[in-house]
Amino acid sequence: MKSPAKFWLTRIVSVVLAIVGAFAAQGAIDGMKNSFVALLFVLAGLYVTLAVSLNLINGITGQFSMGHAAFYMIGAYTAALITKLAWKSQMNPMAWVLLMIVAGAITAALAGLLVGIPSLRLRGDYLAVVTLGFGEIVKIIAKNQEVLGKAYGMNNPLKYQSIFLVVLLAILCIAVCRNLLKTAHGLSFLAVREDEIASAAMGVNLTKVKVSAFVLGSAFAGAAGALYSHGLAFVSPESFSMDMSFLIVTMVVLGGTGSITGTSIAAIVLFLIPEKLRDLSNVKMGMIVGIGIALIITVALIKRAQDHYHKSSPPKAVVVIGLTIAGIMLAAGLGAGLANIPGLAAEVAGSKLRTVLLAVTLVVLMLLRPQGIFGHHEFSWSWVQKVLGKKNVPNVEVAA
Repeated sequence: MKSPAKFWLTRIVSVVLAIVGAFAAQGAIDGMKNSFVALLFVLAGLYVTLAVSLNLINGITGQFSMGHAAFYMIGAYTAALITKLAWKSQMNPMAWVLLMIVAGAITAALAGLLVGIPSLRLRGDYLAVVTLGFGEIVKIIAKNQEVLGKAYGMNNPLKYQSIFLVVLLAILCIAVCRNLLKTAHGLSFLAVREDEIASAAMGVNLTKVKVSAFVLGSAFAGAAGALYSHGLAFVSPESFSMDMSFLIVTMVVLGGTGSITGTSIAAIVLFLIPEKLRDLSNVKMGMIVGIGIALIITVALIKRAQDHYHKSSPPKAVVVIGLTIAGIMLAAGLGAGLANIPGLAAEVAGSKLRTVLLAVTLVVLMLLRPQGIFGHHEFSWSWVQKVLGKKNVPNVEVAA
């Protein structure tokens, strides 16, 4: 275990480095002429906040919420509506956006409390259905309110795109969730995740823990919604569809339920893969077939190695990495060869493959790593050493 002084020194250094990184990211974005790239950075950062805040509910507390996009939407509409009614051009834009972040967080937290108190006595599939229904109710209400612009949506008169504030919000969300797990209060959240009956028998107030996690996660989603509203200067019900809730849940599952590190990485990857693949050039059908065959063979070999390889030298991780490299080489060779066959020389628009590639990536990762990229673990050098089969490493820092 770390000493208190070392623990807090690590936290302080991490926060300072994160803030410096936020300033550096803001400077790099300001120097870019491509506003689309800046928007991608903003949205990626917001997805980190959304995924980590949902991870507090689904991963750390063990609930199954499917309506996180609704709280994101509530924060966005709250910021847009208040700004439309009260903002004046002589006000400081950054101070106003900070105020809207707080307003969006409070509104979303109240909504989380409203839906949480009656519904969080449920669990599993029942809770998922209730939260999913709540998300659709919020969307329908927005579509039928004149003041909210109905189905078209509404403009936000203040456009303020700040990667600095986005990064700071993500840091705050990660810090709150991480420090919660490092205190005695976090033990009750983990206890509820592992076994509700046993935790209730030990005196844990199940409803209080569930509602607390739900309200806190909803507040961060609402704060992210406020930044989204000002970043795009427009909000619409279609921007907060059921698909968004599914995507955020996928980020949590893919990163590892309970792993803050894994969820953050998965949020960035799952958002950026479809966006970057928009620029993918045309691909010959033979290349697609070759990659598909190589992928099936590689996944089968890796799965077999995971199930049956138990030698200490070389470590299993090294074997998996070697098989992955061999699979990439096989895909390149097969693809190049099959692309020369006349019947497979036709080209497919690369942009149309982006959703297919994302789906295939998710399927492969779930087959090979069903517990998620990090499982319940957080990234640390001792964890890396354990994965590589090193002996006599210190205790691994985990989220559970």
